[in-house]
Amino acid sequence: MASNNEINLETDIIIELLEIYINTILYAREIYPPEIFRERKAYNIPVHISILKPLNEYLGKTLQAARELKRQRKLNKVEILVYKHDASHLESYVFELEDREFALETDEHLIELEEQIRISLLNLDGQLKTLRKLPSNATFKVLLHTTEAAFVRLENSSKLENYSFVQETEQNQGHKSNTQLLPVSHTASVGIQLYVEEYL
Repeated sequence: MASNNEINLETDIIIELLEIYINTILYAREIYPPEIFRERKAYNIPVHISILKPLNEYLGKTLQAARELKRQRKLNKVEILVYKHDASHLESYVFELEDREFALETDEHLIELEEQIRISLLNLDGQLKTLRKLPSNATFKVLLHTTEAAFVRLENSSKLENYSFVQETEQNQGHKSNTQLLPVSHTASVGIQLYVEEYL
């Protein structure tokens, strides 16, 4: 059984990784202009991170909610949905999270973790280059897949009292056409399965 400190460390690693993945997708898919990103090193490779305040506030609050759900073991998936302003879906990036602990107690495990994450980020970068160019009116939102009970608790959380969440329904999920599924990576050390759905 993992201690609270170990659970917090594991959660922090997963949330940091999700932040890097999301920024990588937004940069590579040109959903925002490249000027709002700055290059930095993570896991021994260069990544691009946003410096745009409104975007960072949105991602910060969303990832804070994801952190709360992950600590409760109620975060099933994180989805980055890219769509047009008429709500037509263009593509979706799905991070399936396995509900399990992972080993961090030795340097060897940390090196293995870093290598798996590095390979996953490189795989993602390669897969992004194969996708069709997005239209200029493309935008995105982050969806957190959880239980209804966990959603209610999240709405009432004092840590997120100045932020409102919307429950997705069939009516506001937009139009989904045929999809092409593109597996990207399975980062076994942290239990994240990543795939891309391209709507045709």
